[in-house]
Amino acid sequence: PASRPAPSARGGSARDRRPLAAMGCRSTKSAGAGYGESEGPGRPPPPKWAGTSGGAAADAHARLAPPEDDVLPWVAGLGGGRGQLAAAGIDGNVHVYDSGKRQLLSSWRAHPKAVNRIRPLDDDMLLTASNDATVRLWRLGADGAPRDGSEEPTLTFVGHRMSVSAMDVLGAEGDGPATTLFTGSRDCTVRTWDLATATELHQHKILRNVVTAVRAVPGQSSIVVQASEDLQVRLWDARAAPSPVRVVRAGPNQFICIDVTPDGNYVACGSKGFSRENCEVKVFDLRAGLKELCAVPCADQTIEALRIVAPDRCFIAGKDGYIRTLSLPDVKILHERGPAATAYTAFGVTTRPSGGLVALAALAGPNGPSLELLAWPDGNMDGEPALWAATADGTE
Repeated sequence: PASRPAPSARGGSARDRRPLAAMGCRSTKSAGAGYGESEGPGRPPPPKWAGTSGGAAADAHARLAPPEDDVLPWVAGLGGGRGQLAAAGIDGNVHVYDSGKRQLLSSWRAHPKAVNRIRPLDDDMLLTASNDATVRLWRLGADGAPRDGSEEPTLTFVGHRMSVSAMDVLGAEGDGPATTLFTGSRDCTVRTWDLATATELHQHKILRNVVTAVRAVPGQSSIVVQASEDLQVRLWDARAAPSPVRVVRAGPNQFICIDVTPDGNYVACGSKGFSRENCEVKVFDLRAGLKELCAVPCADQTIEALRIVAPDRCFIAGKDGYIRTLSLPDVKILHERGPAATAYTAFGVTTRPSGGLVALAALAGPNGPSLELLAWPDGNMDGEPALWAATADGTE
C-alpha cells in the first residue's frame, strides 16, 4: 500500500501525473504561471508512511471491532481528555472507541436516519446532526453511550426542513461555556439556537446556499465561517440575527470540509472532485476579510476530511485512499500514507491522556466500513504514525 499506482493507471497528462509533493502553494495572482517554487524535477517526493500491510508498522496492531453500519461520514474526538473518539453512521448510529484500550466501547441509536455530524460539548455531552432535519443533545456516560441507558436525548432542536449538514457551537474554546448552537442545512438556511433550551433564536435563508460545512472561529464568541454548494464562502456574525458580514467566491470547486487554525487567523477548505485539479486545499486569511492566500491540488479524488491540529499543520483524508499531512498557511504536502485499498470517508483526532495525538480514520468497503487507529509519537506530527489498531476487514 505504500507505493503509488503506476502513472499509466492514473490517466491524465504527464503534467497531471507529477508527484503531489511537487505542487507547492501557488499565488492566486498568478494562477496561470504554474504551481510555484516548490515545483521542479529535482524536488524529492514527500516521505511515505508505512502502509497497513507488511512491514513492522502492521505486524502487531490490535484488532478493532467493526461498527455495524454502512458508511461512516464523520469522526470526532470526545471531550474529557479520555482519548475517546466517536464515529457517525448513515444508519443513524454513533460508535464510540477508546484509543487507550483500543476497543469499541459502545454503539447506540441516535437518530432514525443518517447521522451527518457529531460535535462534543463539555466533558460528557454530544450533539448529533441528522438527515431527519434535527439536532439532538445527549448526556454520555463513561462508556460514551447515553447515560443510564436512556434512549431519549436531553434536548432536540427542531426547525430545519431538510437534512442538517453542518453545525458548531459558539462561546466555547476560551470564551466561556458554549451558549449558542449554529447549524446549516440543505434547506438553504443557517440557524442559531439556545443550547440550554433548544429554542430557535434566528434563521437566515439565502437561495442556493446549500450548506456543506461550518466552523466557529476560535477566540471569537460569535463568528462562523461557512461553505456552500453555491461555491461561496461566507463569514457570519451571530451576535443578533445571523447575517453574512463577508462573502467571497471560492472558485470553481465545491468545498465540503473546512477548519480554522487555533489562533483564528486562517481557514482551510478541502474540495470535492474527480481529478487532481479539482481536489485542492485553499487557505483564506480571516484577518483580511477572507483574502485567498493559496490554492494547492492535494489529492486525486474528493477530500472528505480536513482537520487542523496546530497553527501550522493539518491532516486531510480522501477518496483516493491517502491521508496527508500539510503545512499551513503556505500549503505543502509534508507526508502521505497510502494508498489504502478503499476510500477514506472520515478522519477525526483527539489528544491522548498521556499526551500526543491519536486519530481514527474511517474507510468505505464492500462489506461495510473499516477503521484505522493511528498515533503520532511527537507533537509536531512530522514522523510516521504508529498503526495502533485496525478492523479485521481494513486496508490489508
